[in-house]
Amino acid sequence: MRHVPRDQRRSVLMIDDDSVFTLLAGEALQQAGFQVSIAHNLASALELFEKDPPEIVLLDVELPDGSGLDLCARIRTTPAGIDLPIIMVTGSNDTDAIARAYEVGATDFINKPILWPTLPHRVEFILRARDNMLALRASERKNRALLQALPDSIYILDVHGIILAHITGGNQVADELLTGIPVEAVVPTDVAQSARRSMQAAPGPGELATLEFDLGSGDAARAFEARLIPQADGTFLFIIRDSTERRTAEAQIEYLAYYDTLTGLPNRQSFIRAMSHAIHAAQRGGHILALLYLDLDRFKRINDNLGHSVGDALLQGVGNRLKTILQAPDPVGAAPANREAPNQIARLGGDEFVILLTEVADKGEVVQVATQIERALGDAFECDGHRFVVTPSIGIALFPEDGKDIEDLLIKADMAMYQAKDQGRNGHAFYGESMAVRSLGRLELEIDLRHAFDRNEFELYYQPKMDLCTGAIVGVEALLRWHDAERGWIPPEKFIPVAEETGMIIAIGDWVVRETCKQLKLWANTPLAHLGIAVNVSVQQFAREDFVDVVLRTLWQHGVKPHQLELEITESLLMRNIDGTTAALKRLGAAGLTLSIDDFGTGYSSLGYLRQFPVDALKIDRSFVKDLSTNSDAAAICAAIIAMARELKLKVIAEGVETEAQVKFLRDHRCDQAQGYWISHPISAADLESLLRTDIYRSSAGRTMGLQRD
Repeated sequence: MRHVPRDQRRSVLMIDDDSVFTLLAGEALQQAGFQVSIAHNLASALELFEKDPPEIVLLDVELPDGSGLDLCARIRTTPAGIDLPIIMVTGSNDTDAIARAYEVGATDFINKPILWPTLPHRVEFILRARDNMLALRASERKNRALLQALPDSIYILDVHGIILAHITGGNQVADELLTGIPVEAVVPTDVAQSARRSMQAAPGPGELATLEFDLGSGDAARAFEARLIPQADGTFLFIIRDSTERRTAEAQIEYLAYYDTLTGLPNRQSFIRAMSHAIHAAQRGGHILALLYLDLDRFKRINDNLGHSVGDALLQGVGNRLKTILQAPDPVGAAPANREAPNQIARLGGDEFVILLTEVADKGEVVQVATQIERALGDAFECDGHRFVVTPSIGIALFPEDGKDIEDLLIKADMAMYQAKDQGRNGHAFYGESMAVRSLGRLELEIDLRHAFDRNEFELYYQPKMDLCTGAIVGVEALLRWHDAERGWIPPEKFIPVAEETGMIIAIGDWVVRETCKQLKLWANTPLAHLGIAVNVSVQQFAREDFVDVVLRTLWQHGVKPHQLELEITESLLMRNIDGTTAALKRLGAAGLTLSIDDFGTGYSSLGYLRQFPVDALKIDRSFVKDLSTNSDAAAICAAIIAMARELKLKVIAEGVETEAQVKFLRDHRCDQAQGYWISHPISAADLESLLRTDIYRSSAGRTMGLQRD
């Protein structure tokens, strides 16, 4: 006899008027560990069933006071009998009775005589099947509850695009009326046709296609994303999600990446993209381009004396007047509609604007536009109750006469603008008329830069990065500094462009990586060994075929753990050669280096590429962080970037953090790290070591404020 604890025995109710059968069957089941109750007629069977419902019933077809088939049907109507296994028992071979038994709800059928040793196994098997069914049903309920909680509508389609089943998320209810009809009932016709083509193209495993579409118009317009996923049984999951909020956030990021929020004009990134297209068009058509670089004379006095709000209003007014000039009947020949590349205008920053004139016939036409600008801005502006006149200084560079690439033309137009200022302001000057002195100054800077590199005059300063959750310093960014014996400290924004233009940035970049590895080696086995160092990578440096090999070899030579070196790569660099960039990043990531996208939000061509690049972190550009407390758009974009990065499991670092209000916003939105003057200015390695040795451990004791705020 198999021993089974009483509280674990499965209960069996036998209903049969044959005493011999109930005796032998009961003995066999009890020996197998079952708890058996016996009823010899219908009345006692109902009494036992209602008093203590069993887990399985053995029921004779014929009872002295009624039909076993009627009793089976009656049990099925009770709550305890819905899923109860009922085994009908008979001594005859009446197939009609067997058929009627299944019709009224019998689970199985046993004919007498019975081989008694097999009976417990038969009962055990049926109970196991019932347990599996109940477990599966519970799992289905759980899964359906989970699916109902999702903000998605989920359909099951066949290969012809017919809806086989519909499961909806949120508070909606599955609509059975949608089953059996084409998928065009739930998505626009063109989307349905694209989905059907994808399904009929013999797909393999994984996601087939992602389709986007819009419904409604005006305030009721909504954006949707549909994903098609093949299943092992030949059907397809068709998942539709409302992507309105994501698309709105992406549009906001796109706008801030390519447009100036103050004036609504295109920004530098947008202008460079348009100018690149215009240069290619001019090369094909043999046209002349004119680049006008405009700076407002003595604009700083307005900001200093009247405040930034008045200055901002003036910049908006200037932008509007410049747009009016370009939108007027074409000032330089052919109508805009006839041009492959239209005229362009942008605000570069501060009080600097640029205008690109395409298909210019000669300098006279450019002078005509410059004069129009001078006259338009010469009319008085009224801003916040103040009335004043501003004048422009305009520098002009021509393609292909003065340069054949974007940066060269911008530099030369900028130089010509300073020449216009030197000539008395409120005027214009072409590059080439009196540019020798400024070109000589740039040449001298280039020579000094080469000497500085040879004499090892460069230094690395370090700006700490703080964990916003704990307040601890978890890493630093290495920043290049140059102190010239005669000129003093030279700003990076002045010598870095020269290094990039001359190609020296490659050698300087390699030097930065070597010095960073040396510093990491010096910090090893000290309390600062946990710190990682981030370095910026230039476009020219990254484009070298041996860049990855050089970095990995430098790490190996200095015995530095790869994860301690973080490479910061700009968005524009990522988009130059997507396949080559992805391959290089994968090699670096596989070696253990940390990879981050610098200045995120200022030049990203497509947010869809984020999933493609194997990066670990995003650095929110300081231009967004700066206006967090004063500009709702900047705050919304920062929040959107942080949320998007967290969804992609990327770390988020905010640059340019200068106020406690900014820190609070970033903490509230679960930004990972912050970097900026609120924490510390860039400082030398010696000062950093002193600062961290005295302050870093205080954060672990509850101090979560910045290290220094001078």
